[in-house]
Amino acid sequence: MTAAYTRGAVVKGPDLLGDHDYRPYVCLSDDSHPFHDEEALYAAVTTTRRAVAIPLGDEDFVSGGLPRESYVNPWTVVVIRHADIEDKEGHLVEETTERIAEEAAGYLGVR
Repeated sequence: MTAAYTRGAVVKGPDLLGDHDYRPYVCLSDDSHPFHDEEALYAAVTTTRRAVAIPLGDEDFVSGGLPRESYVNPWTVVVIRHADIEDKEGHLVEETTERIAEEAAGYLGVR
């Protein structure tokens, strides 16, 4: 079994949205996900600044970080298998992870 990534992990996964080999994502799943030992839900991270994207600064990381100014797009949620994750970049503080998850839920109509 490939190691599962925990909620708040910032990982380097396959770029499902562009023409790069990899891109960072934030893990939003916890162990309540039906196949948590195989896959998780991730929000895409980008270097493109958008008014509604969530910026990630050094203070948002409890460990690790990203090499460039980055933003989370909480409306771009994908499922990635743990086996397809290349590496872990860091881990976000709980408050930032919760904000991303709440905004993602809002885009799904959860209020």
